[in-house]
Amino acid sequence: MKNGVIDNSVVNPSIARSWRRCYKQSKDSQRVPETALKMRQKKNKALMEVSKLVINDLVTMLKTHLDSFSVMLMDHEGVVIYRTNYGNDIVTPGHHCNEKHYGTSGPALAIANGIGSEVIGYEHFYPNAHHWHTIGVPIHDKNKRNIGALAVLNLTGQYLPLTMQTVSLGAYLIESRLLRKELLLDVLSTLMDEQRKPALIANEDGVVISANEMGLNLFQTTPQMLVGSDMAKYLVGGLNPDLFSTSIQLNAPFYVKINTNQTPNQICQVDRQIFSFEAENALFMFTFTSLYKNLSKKTAHKSDAFDILVGNNEAFLRVIDFARRAACSPANVLIEGESGTGKELMAQAIHKQSGRSGHFVAINCGAIPKELLYSELFGYVDGAFTGAKKGGNQGKFELADKGTLFLDEIGEMPLAMQVLLLRLLEDKTLTRLGGNDSKSVDVRIVAATNRDLADEVRNGRFREDLYFRLNVVNLKLPPLRERRDDIPLLAKFLLQRISERHNFESIVFDDEVMDILCRYSWPGNVRQLQNVIESSLILANDGVITREALPAFLLEQTGTVPNTKVGTLHRAENAIIQEILKKNNGNISKAARELGITRPTLYKKINNLGH
Repeated sequence: MKNGVIDNSVVNPSIARSWRRCYKQSKDSQRVPETALKMRQKKNKALMEVSKLVINDLVTMLKTHLDSFSVMLMDHEGVVIYRTNYGNDIVTPGHHCNEKHYGTSGPALAIANGIGSEVIGYEHFYPNAHHWHTIGVPIHDKNKRNIGALAVLNLTGQYLPLTMQTVSLGAYLIESRLLRKELLLDVLSTLMDEQRKPALIANEDGVVISANEMGLNLFQTTPQMLVGSDMAKYLVGGLNPDLFSTSIQLNAPFYVKINTNQTPNQICQVDRQIFSFEAENALFMFTFTSLYKNLSKKTAHKSDAFDILVGNNEAFLRVIDFARRAACSPANVLIEGESGTGKELMAQAIHKQSGRSGHFVAINCGAIPKELLYSELFGYVDGAFTGAKKGGNQGKFELADKGTLFLDEIGEMPLAMQVLLLRLLEDKTLTRLGGNDSKSVDVRIVAATNRDLADEVRNGRFREDLYFRLNVVNLKLPPLRERRDDIPLLAKFLLQRISERHNFESIVFDDEVMDILCRYSWPGNVRQLQNVIESSLILANDGVITREALPAFLLEQTGTVPNTKVGTLHRAENAIIQEILKKNNGNISKAARELGITRPTLYKKINNLGH
């Protein structure tokens, strides 16, 4: 070593040549920086994926004979990008294992010469490695280019026969698996390019492998930006993990929101196909159907009317998709859901998206005495009854001509009025109260109820023929307790809107408050959430809504109320109830609806006022 003279009869010529190369160069840092390592791992993602199972099998085989070893996967420059240590922690990802950094070794020779190499004991260049046994076998791609190496570091000094052959077989299996995956990708890319809609291919980790031109346009990005990145980063709220499960059948469509500068919150239906090239590995091809394309040309240039319905919950998005599809048809719609779930907002969105030229007219069938309901709906002629307006009056159907009539609480409509409504739906004509002349109207009906209308039909409280007339398109709005993942988004949206309406400065939620909001069951749904936020603004301190600003019932039911604050919160709740009652002129039904609670609950709270 001192003189640089090597006896070739003692030392293998390939080892001697490596010694001379190592002797002439100084030893550099043995690790690459963390950022550089991540870039190398990203670049070699496919190689790592197909190698992990082979490495696991190799580790299982070796640990029956050895107490300390490492199995490594290296890139084409000899940098460790993946490894499994057994009984030691010498090798870490990022280690350089080529001649310049680590001297003569099995992996270093495999990288330098492009052939499988085995180095034993004193053949290692550095003395501290003279008890090692190292093996490296290069890995080639389909074009026979060296793209990495599979290596073993045996620290025991114990020589195991056939280890070199075993590692060579492992490298061959990696090459074979990589080739099969590349062939599958070629086939999938061809299939994807033939799709007439945006599509991309991703692995089980959600990393994008490829995308067609329409997919790039949908996400408004480039191949360099999209390929190798996490698919979820382009979607609002991330991805449902079920999309990447090979054991779950997707019986219902999935929906995602894509947020780009040109089309913020664009909702797309996602369909997937699974392609397995081995039992443990799968690739997913996703195709996207943009729901904006389902709009008519007449309304396609307008902003999305359903933006007023805030949420990313999957079940909620499915309802919005169905409503958007139904909006541009003339079919009647029945919206079912608990009080406060946003049925009227949904009806308004359907009307706005439909492009109908007439007005949106709403009437609450349960808030009008049955004696007046006919005149409210159909209108009346001059002199129809004592006190009738001179010249008569239009009813809600005439006001909604060429537009949409929203019949809220349709389950409260008397049976006699149901007969008249059914007749109007059949012949599209109406006769005013006290009149003889019929008038044609073009009205699209959107009805809503918090009752189970099918059950009302079975019990004889609602006409079956009218039920089928109204229930052409059925939308079931989920209660807020079934879309708790939307509560933070809804709460922030409502807070911003209410703050602007009351000219408040910027108000935010304390983290503890958001946790409490998410834990409450919300029997009054979104309307109750809105009322709680509005009342909490009164007690907000320094622009922050804290726990002390929340109503007492909310803290009591979530088990978070401090005893010292109960009196203050109770007084605040009483003040809010009195304000709402005054606003609604003492009408219990309206006040309870606005507070998002039942009439009995409100009566109980009224009885406790002042206590």
